[in-house]
Amino acid sequence: MRVFLSCLVCRFVTFVLQKLGRGATSMPGQFALRVKRNVLADLSKNVKVIIVTGTNGKTTSCRIIEEGLKEAGKSYFINKSGANLITGVTASFIMNSTITGKATKEYAIVECDENAFKEVSRYIRADVILVTNVFRDQLDRYGEVTHTLNAIKESVKNLPNATVCLDADCSLTYSMSREIPNKVITFGVNVPFEKDAKAPEISDAKYCIFCKHEYDYTYHTYGHLGGFVCPKCGYKRPDPDFAVTSVGELKQDHSIVAASFAGSENIIKINIGGSYNVYNAIGCAAALSAAGIDEKTVISALEHFNGAFGRMEQFDAGDGKHKVNLILVKNPAGFSQTMKFLSSIDEDYTMILSLNDNGADGRDVSWIWDVDFSDIFKKENIKDIYVSGKRCYDMAIRVKYEGSEGREIKVIENEDYEKLCDIATSQGRDVYIVPTYTSMMTMRPVIAKRLGGKEFWE
Repeated sequence: MRVFLSCLVCRFVTFVLQKLGRGATSMPGQFALRVKRNVLADLSKNVKVIIVTGTNGKTTSCRIIEEGLKEAGKSYFINKSGANLITGVTASFIMNSTITGKATKEYAIVECDENAFKEVSRYIRADVILVTNVFRDQLDRYGEVTHTLNAIKESVKNLPNATVCLDADCSLTYSMSREIPNKVITFGVNVPFEKDAKAPEISDAKYCIFCKHEYDYTYHTYGHLGGFVCPKCGYKRPDPDFAVTSVGELKQDHSIVAASFAGSENIIKINIGGSYNVYNAIGCAAALSAAGIDEKTVISALEHFNGAFGRMEQFDAGDGKHKVNLILVKNPAGFSQTMKFLSSIDEDYTMILSLNDNGADGRDVSWIWDVDFSDIFKKENIKDIYVSGKRCYDMAIRVKYEGSEGREIKVIENEDYEKLCDIATSQGRDVYIVPTYTSMMTMRPVIAKRLGGKEFWE
């Protein structure tokens, strides 16, 4: 009876909010959980659940997995809005169940915040868990990386029957394999993206998680990812079950790689740019395979999926020639890789950096000083630099001190996203907007309304 009431309340609140033109992504779940706190245990009984968690890459990974299930002809649902706390997860399940709580789809793709995973895992039943990576992220909210790692580890232990896909290149993430009871599948990148790539000056995992000795590396990809080995206790990167074995191209809108899927060799064109998306792709190949999707369909999904909202999302600037690109950043590792990606572009473009310090961003913005801007201003093709958001002047100072090579740093004050949109559509060249989370969530509706695009919950 309480499952029925929980579903009924959720549907009613959703109906009201949608009539008011709101997203109805989390609030309906709040009301449902007041009626029955463990309603997820009932809702997830008859559906195959794939959970994606980790610091970076969750939303993009969910989008790839969604493409894989769609191409496989499976029925599924996904908390596409990115409402990844227990409230949003619950609402997503209810809206894809009958009024009595029986799932109407075969699969559920669940993006789950790494800290919220602790609570979700107490109630949900899962078949596959993809852990993308663990990086330092919003220290005032999450604490040090070991706190995040332990939160994920304890959550996984609550789901012993799930197959867990772990990043073999992340010494933090892979360390869980020693302690969890689950079947483990590993994924990774066997080669550096750049020749002679070196470890960053600031690393989230410089010392062995088991014996505290400094790691040696056979190669680096980015951040603390790569061929780590502890010379004291012997903890090291394993040979991954799913691996990128060579990188042919890293382009603005795609990558071409050779990959081994449990020994089967393939050449794959990943339909999105950025080295970090190579990791997202190979991780999703592991997760989809664990979920029973065949290799041919997995490869097709990697080659045809489109970016998730705010993540390498493109809008036509209005002249049919130029694009406005939205790339979300949340922490030093992701921001650094975005700057690395932009530095690889040869065409002229305009860059807009937007920094907020709301609760969902983290109040402490000092992390921007750990972002690697070393390559971005060496080239002449950044024609204009703008900064926006509540902490626009902090970002302006950061860019100035990095050495913007004499370029004027123009400020868009008062979170004026209409003005930002005016600027973005009048450049006559591609524009790359790099916002933090709440800045992206506020500006995106303005851009989508002006240039065309679905609401974020769609």
